Amino acid sequence: MDRHRGKLINVIATGFIVLVLFSLVLFWGRFLCYTNLISAMSLGPKGITIIPSRLVPGETGTSRKLPDRPDMRVLPPREPNYFYTQEPGPIEANAWPSQFSAEIEPAFVFVKAIGAFWDIQALARMPYDINERTYFWFKDKNNYLGWDYRSGLLVRRYESKVEGPAGELVTKSAELFAGPNGVSETADSSLGRFHNQLIVFDKYSEADRFVIYDAKYRRFYVGDFMKSNVIKGLQLEESDSREPVRIGTISVRGYNTGGTWSSPRVRNAANKLWVGKELFLPGDSQSEKGRICTTEDRTCTYITVLDKTGRIFIYNSKEQTLIPAGYLPKPESLFAVGVYNEIARPKDVLAYKVLPVYATLRLSADSNDLPEEVDVKYLGMNVTCISREGTVLTAAVFDPNGALVYCCDTKYGDQSTARAIYSDSHDAPMVTTILFLLENLQPVVFEAAAYLCGDHIEASAGHRAIFFLPNTFVGMLGRVPGTKNIFLREVMFILLMGPSLILSVWLAVRVRKDAKLIGLSSTAGKWWIIGVIIFGLPAYITYRMNRHREVLVTCQNCGMMRRPDMEKCHRCGSKWDMPELTPPSWRICD
Repeated sequence: MDRHRGKLINVIATGFIVLVLFSLVLFWGRFLCYTNLISAMSLGPKGITIIPSRLVPGETGTSRKLPDRPDMRVLPPREPNYFYTQEPGPIEANAWPSQFSAEIEPAFVFVKAIGAFWDIQALARMPYDINERTYFWFKDKNNYLGWDYRSGLLVRRYESKVEGPAGELVTKSAELFAGPNGVSETADSSLGRFHNQLIVFDKYSEADRFVIYDAKYRRFYVGDFMKSNVIKGLQLEESDSREPVRIGTISVRGYNTGGTWSSPRVRNAANKLWVGKELFLPGDSQSEKGRICTTEDRTCTYITVLDKTGRIFIYNSKEQTLIPAGYLPKPESLFAVGVYNEIARPKDVLAYKVLPVYATLRLSADSNDLPEEVDVKYLGMNVTCISREGTVLTAAVFDPNGALVYCCDTKYGDQSTARAIYSDSHDAPMVTTILFLLENLQPVVFEAAAYLCGDHIEASAGHRAIFFLPNTFVGMLGRVPGTKNIFLREVMFILLMGPSLILSVWLAVRVRKDAKLIGLSSTAGKWWIIGVIIFGLPAYITYRMNRHREVLVTCQNCGMMRRPDMEKCHRCGSKWDMPELTPPSWRICD
């Protein structure tokens, strides 16, 4: 019994090692094929430009023709921005169109998805006590904003100038602690503690102002260290299904989506010269007053919030409201081209970036001083997403009410880059064929798992997987939404898995014949056949490595080759008759 158990353990251990090594070879083979396809793709389909973005009132100029989606709508003309000259003159609405552009470098994205180099770099830059605190902003050891694990409080360390004994200015370091119940100079338990917090802070005030969402309390908190106050904001009800996963700057660090928004320029109504990017208010002739459009709100009034479902909200910290503002648009894929109006969950896309646009009133008594910013207005947002495979970039523009204005995908001519990547370059068909064959060397059980469960694997993790591969052709088919034509879908599934199934069946037949030849029991033979059908080539290699290696002899009864270590012939069942050897009666002597 122990001998059989030891042999079973040996087979399992051998099979696991073979499976890992085999999967690693296929992983790097697929990686080389993908990088070849992506690098060979033309530069044009890797970028999107939307002009005008129609988020700023009073834009003029012609817009480029965009790939239309059925869900794309055009906003009516917005109220104009008027530019007033210092001398009396006509009011004119002339603002060069704002522009939103995004670019993707798929090869860079793919390498980032499977590597940990960027994470190691980030750890190397962390401060000395990283095991005790999480740092949100770090200037130096005397100026930072962090969260202390033990106390559950925000820690703001800063330097200030104080007057010394002799009247000189002395630099003094101090610490402030913030919790749900207020701000203090000591880490007092009466401050409470934050749990599972998401935070956004004003980096221009050196992290003095902040907004926190605590997942445990399901509440927003608005605080200011210098004013020593923490205000309890909006609390989500238990029945509210919204669950924020990111607030503030919403993007996946390390991925080059290249999403940028350019503010329009304003032209002088008198001399027709372009004078800057400030959009001045109508009805006010003071030249030092005006609005400037940016992608940052330095007053922490409007906070961008990303929900786990992919919906985007704007949290107004003054009015304590959480209103819909847009969503992550789902990029196209190889088998889901032309499927629109879908929302992508954060884990469904390889990278995403949200760029809100604000119009801020700027007041300045002296033109040489930096202006004070007041009265921020939210104008809308731009959103970019990269598909799971890293082959499609989707850009969307939403108006202040959260309605979709523009939505377009990267295209090669009239074809989506989700398909063009496999036929764009001269060598693409050959590389695609090699990629398809490599994927079909995977065990059938892993192919089926990718088809059934690929949608549940996080997009970036899917590029690092070696067993369950959600980005294979079968995995992409499994993520096609809807069930309009189940029969066609299942036929496609069988065709895509055809080579893998044929290979497994052929190897199982070979194992069955060889098992009879070497005399395996029927039970052991059946288990090996089942294992080879499920795990394919790795299981067959394991079988060959654990195969019986006794030298066969000829059976005197049936004439077939039989194993000499068995009492009966595994062919005809006859006993192993060995003549008894009797020693001779004579001896050889010297």
